[in-house]
Amino acid sequence: MPTDSNPERLDAWYDGGAICVIAVAADGDPVDLAEHEVEAFIEKLQACLREARR
Repeated sequence: MPTDSNPERLDAWYDGGAICVIAVAADGDPVDLAEHEVEAFIEKLQACLREARR
């Protein structure tokens, strides 16, 4: 996930009718994630999905 020394942006949120996802690396390369970062992001996406299903 993004850190102060690694200016990439990885986020997900529910916006009233859509689940929005952004994954942008500062240098244009794909965002590389460690296993624990993937698990944390999946949890965030699942929270968005629960919100969308309300």
